[in-house]
Amino acid sequence: MQEEMKIEFQNEDETVLEYEEITQRLDRLDEKVEFVRAEVAQRTGRKIGRDVGILYGVLAALLLAMFFFVLRIYF
Repeated sequence: MQEEMKIEFQNEDETVLEYEEITQRLDRLDEKVEFVRAEVAQRTGRKIGRDVGILYGVLAALLLAMFFFVLRIYF
């Protein structure tokens, strides 16, 4: 029984190095995820900007058309 219950402890230096390695890998993954999220947000912003630009263009065209129709009626 005593032999089965032996627990081998790793060297403390090895665990610190493993922890640092894992932390570095997680940092790199976090940077990649952050980059992808920024790219997605930028694409979404461009799509929204395009849609707003189209709406402003349509509104300006309607206002100009109304202005010319009013001028045409009165003159």
